[in-house]
Amino acid sequence: MTAALAIIAGLGIGWIFERGDFCFHSTWRGLVRQPRQLDLLRAYLLALLIGIPLVQGMIFLGWIEPWIPPFAWPANILGGLIFGVGMVVASSCVTGLFYKTGHGMVGALIGLAAWAIGDILVYLGPLSILRDALHAATVSVDGQSATLLNGFGTTGALLLLIAGVVTAVYLWRAPRNDRGKLWKWPLLGVATGLFMSLAWLLARAGGSNYTYGTSGVPSALVQAVMGQLEGGSMWIPITLLFLIPGAFFASRFAGTFWLRGETGRRYAELAGGGLLMGIGAGIAGGCNLGHSLVGVPLLSIGSITTTLSMIAGVFLAVAAGRLLSTRRDRLAVEG
Repeated sequence: MTAALAIIAGLGIGWIFERGDFCFHSTWRGLVRQPRQLDLLRAYLLALLIGIPLVQGMIFLGWIEPWIPPFAWPANILGGLIFGVGMVVASSCVTGLFYKTGHGMVGALIGLAAWAIGDILVYLGPLSILRDALHAATVSVDGQSATLLNGFGTTGALLLLIAGVVTAVYLWRAPRNDRGKLWKWPLLGVATGLFMSLAWLLARAGGSNYTYGTSGVPSALVQAVMGQLEGGSMWIPITLLFLIPGAFFASRFAGTFWLRGETGRRYAELAGGGLLMGIGAGIAGGCNLGHSLVGVPLLSIGSITTTLSMIAGVFLAVAAGRLLSTRRDRLAVEG
């Protein structure tokens, strides 16, 4: 039963991400491109506008009892920054590497292999000491993970309401740009928000207290193979695995499947970026999927901090790249 429900959850989210080309690198990078490309940001905001009340409502009614990502601010900030830089280097997020594998991007497998290595280095390798030290500063509220509601009470709820109203007005006035074969941002946002919320019910029925994530999965699989893993659920590994065929079926249906390799430079970028994302997600305890799409609707302060740090990492990496490019051009002219 657990495997069947996890397969449904993986196929569904893989289909949605592929049909919308929902990559968080493109989401945040679009903020600094000229002209700005905001469709994926709008889809993400709409998904939150739908997902937050649905998830919080299910918690209030007792339908789900989720694990809340902790607020370990040093780990959230450093891990998020590293992950953001990794996204720019790879020109993809971790979730993007999964669904892009499904639509025929062979080079994504290199990025996934490097991501797995980075994850293992943090959880089972020499970087585990750093991770443990950064997570020692975890902030809790009455023994529970810090959220906007238990951490700030009425003030947090009021700020959330104001943010929701402002976001709704912004989205109502935003243009519905044509995206060719890809879903427009309103459909992508609605589908993501609704399915991510439905996934909580599937996970609950399947015996899992979390829906999606990537951090720790490669390390857990290594421990399972070595017979060192005690307990644990296969829910998240199965959802990740079946995200790939979900994207494959969607790309074949829409005519966006494109089997292709990459240049040597792109393979190197995917490897370097994948490694950084594995390390960053391991330190932060989650990636763009586990924090930005799952943890934020839970109102986890740790997930919100990590997401903001990922955005900062993207901005810093883009700024550094532009500075280096400008300096290189200046030297070429002077030379």
